[in-house]
Amino acid sequence: MKQVRVTEPGRVDVEDVPEPQPDPGEVLLELHSAGICGGDLSLIRGTNAIARYPTVLGHECVARVAHSPDGSALAEGQYVVVYPTLSCGACRHCAAGDANRCAQMRVLGLSAPNGCFAERFALPEAQCIPLPGEVGARWGALVEPLAVGHHVVARGGAAEGDTALVIGSGVIGVSTALVARARGVRRILFADLHGSRAGVLEQLGFDEFTTATGADLARWVRDTAGPIDLVYDTVMSAATAEVATGVLGGGGRYVAIAAAKPRQRVELDYERCYAKELAVLVCRNYTRDDFHGAADLLASGAVDPLPLRTAVFDLADVDSAIAALTEQPADNLKVILSRRDLIGSGPLLTIGGR
Repeated sequence: MKQVRVTEPGRVDVEDVPEPQPDPGEVLLELHSAGICGGDLSLIRGTNAIARYPTVLGHECVARVAHSPDGSALAEGQYVVVYPTLSCGACRHCAAGDANRCAQMRVLGLSAPNGCFAERFALPEAQCIPLPGEVGARWGALVEPLAVGHHVVARGGAAEGDTALVIGSGVIGVSTALVARARGVRRILFADLHGSRAGVLEQLGFDEFTTATGADLARWVRDTAGPIDLVYDTVMSAATAEVATGVLGGGGRYVAIAAAKPRQRVELDYERCYAKELAVLVCRNYTRDDFHGAADLLASGAVDPLPLRTAVFDLADVDSAIAALTEQPADNLKVILSRRDLIGSGPLLTIGGR
């Protein structure tokens, strides 16, 4: 079978390896779909602060159970989403269900070597979250980014009637907006450098979009919506922080989504934050509850992130998939990898593949 392994920065190999043999307590999984995210790309480039080499890449994944151990709660053929967070299990954060705050947290396919870019792979049953109904087959690997959005919206305290600005219309920014709208945020504005993103946003029902930056962006937000309640920032730079603290009204929430880069620093206008009594909240990954929340939103029909999927490739064509994201970032949001025999088998897996 085939798996994708990064042996060192800049080297991505598609390897033919033996079928995995599950250890006691492990589940044998068969890949349905896996998404490529910015963390994967930074690992390949050698700029991911938590990366370890060599590693089988991939942490956004839905799979079917090929074999489960005796006494397992998982049935063969069942769809599961991979919960990629590994933690100590003993600290107060783990005890509270907040493994994303654990000092020993690792992520499958990034800081732990056994990711999901493989036709088959084995994981402990505890890393498998069962999905209801047709959620796995229809939305596949899109469950994971929606779980990020679920976590962000919960952290930011979205309330009925709020107005929000999303800086950056990539997968995480849009996933956050989808959850926020489902949670009652009445109006959501987007800003992005890529004007081509407006088309996907319109498909999803978001029609207030600009490519303005800096003072022009702040002016557009004030003219369009006045003071707003929430800023979801997927960039986290001095420039975006200046915009956010400027457009938020009293009691507003500045919600940081962007994954931190090594030694990244952001300056805030504290006088402005103080005058408006702003809250600054930082979001890191997700919890198990966020996966359950995302699956419930999908199963109920409250959100449909399918337009985020812009290309599908066979696992063996991972180089082409990576090139699509790195060479055509304006045209691609979520690029999906799957097994060759599944491509074209359902709505998620019908475009951009072979």
